[in-house]
Amino acid sequence: MTNLDSKDKSILRELQGNLPIVKYPFREIAGKINITEEELFSRINKLTNEGIIRKFGLRIDSKKVGYASTLIALKVPDQNRDKIAEKLNSYKNITHNYARNHEYNIWATIIANSKDDLEQNIRDIRKNVPHEDLLNLPVIRKFKINVKFDIK
Repeated sequence: MTNLDSKDKSILRELQGNLPIVKYPFREIAGKINITEEELFSRINKLTNEGIIRKFGLRIDSKKVGYASTLIALKVPDQNRDKIAEKLNSYKNITHNYARNHEYNIWATIIANSKDDLEQNIRDIRKNVPHEDLLNLPVIRKFKINVKFDIK
C-alpha cells in the first residue's frame, strides 16, 4: 500500500466528484487544496503511474445516447472459466466480465448500438461460448449510480 500525504488524499477526494464546469477546472481544484495547478498535475501523474488512479474520465448514460445494455451471467465449469472469459473478451460489445463465487460464475456487461444488436450478441454468445446456462439480467431500476471512496 502506498503512503498518501494529505494533499494526495485531498486530490483523490476532489477528483471523485464532478469536475467544476469552469474555464480552468484543475486550477480551481488546485486552489481548494492550496497547491498550484502544476503541482496538481504532477501529483495526478504520480498517482496514475503508481496505479492508485486507474482511470480518469467521464461516465455517459448509454441509454440516453441511444445504446442498449444488459448484464449476463453464465454458468460454466470452474476449470474452463478463464478460457471462457477470454472468449467473452473477444466480443467488442462486452465492456468487461468478471468471475464470481456463485453457481453463475462469469458475469459480463454488454453495450450495443440497439436492442436488436444487443439481442443478436446474446444469441451469438449462447451459440458460440460454451456454457451450461446463461441468464440475461437487464437493468430494471438503478440503485447504485455513484461510488465515492471516503479517503481519510
